[in-house]
Amino acid sequence: MLIVNNQEQALLGFNYFSKIGPVKMKKIENYFSDLAKAFWATSFNLERAGLEPNLVRDFIAWRPTFHLEATLTELKQEEINFITWHDASYPRLLLEISSPPYILYYKGLFPKEKVITQRIVNRLAIVGSRKHSAYADKIITELLPTLISAKIEIISGLAEGIDALAHQATLNHRGKTIAILGSGLSAKNIYPRSNQILAKEIIKSGGALISEFPPQTPPLKQNFPQRNRIISGLSPATLIIEAPGKSGALITAQHALEQNREVLAIPGNIFSEFSEGPNNLIKAGAKVVTKLEDILEIFKIEKVKMIKTTKQQKINKFTPQNESEKIIYEIIKQATERGEKLTAEEIIQTAQTVNQLDTAIINSTLSILEIKGFAKNDENGYALS
Repeated sequence: MLIVNNQEQALLGFNYFSKIGPVKMKKIENYFSDLAKAFWATSFNLERAGLEPNLVRDFIAWRPTFHLEATLTELKQEEINFITWHDASYPRLLLEISSPPYILYYKGLFPKEKVITQRIVNRLAIVGSRKHSAYADKIITELLPTLISAKIEIISGLAEGIDALAHQATLNHRGKTIAILGSGLSAKNIYPRSNQILAKEIIKSGGALISEFPPQTPPLKQNFPQRNRIISGLSPATLIIEAPGKSGALITAQHALEQNREVLAIPGNIFSEFSEGPNNLIKAGAKVVTKLEDILEIFKIEKVKMIKTTKQQKINKFTPQNESEKIIYEIIKQATERGEKLTAEEIIQTAQTVNQLDTAIINSTLSILEIKGFAKNDENGYALS
């Protein structure tokens, strides 16, 4: 069983009630000198502390159902630890935001802030849309290896799409990544389910899963905008890669602005739905990222070894065996560099229009390029692998 002091017990109890957030908890702490007494206080004193009568009634009715020993046993069984905003190891950057969580649950190794200079710590938040183009994949593939080699930790939200790409790329290059969840950390509530293996790999690699919600909290829709303030709050900078005009990524960017943090955005194709969010942020004053150095200068890093990606190496090693391979490969390569994918029909149309290749030869060549591992095909079309 975890060993906790009276103050931690009280904060744990208030958090499990779920209706008392950071703002109300601050009122309670300002009024009561002893949190253990606050947890068992009368309705009169709780109202005097600033809580609404209806909330106080609900809390007092719920209070007897909270069993500390059972709660601590559950946390131990799920291998979940927690820290409070009174702990010395609580992230200093997060304490600066307007409503920091008073409890953070975590699985894995809780991240320590490594200060580079003044308020700059070695963390970059990366967020974006669940659906994305090959352009986003290329951005992450090209930028992250060098960022990771510079010992920058990557924070994201474990969501499908950009978040998962950022986490996975960090793991692939043996970096440290932190996932902030909008659900509890019990095994059954890790969300989305499609990324549960990724979540385990994050923990195994020395990273962490973090949540402000009690372990049994399901992935409720309203939790995700709330957790986004933690993603931005833990980092001096937030990078938005792709996002439509309305998305959770833009909520994170807004939190970053309110927290006086850097907002970085990757410019995109003006005709792409995925570029509307970052392009609008750039128009509103976000820092434009067109090269790796634009990110490194945020962290006051001037010299770092540029890491050549596996994908770059594979492109350089491609040697066409015949003219059709050369033509088809070049068509796919140009599309990939534009951040696009091409369907077989689009490739056939281009190859026949420009080079007058036979349809059967084109289809055969596409299959050969896939077998050799130089191209991949999914529901959106072909891109370089």
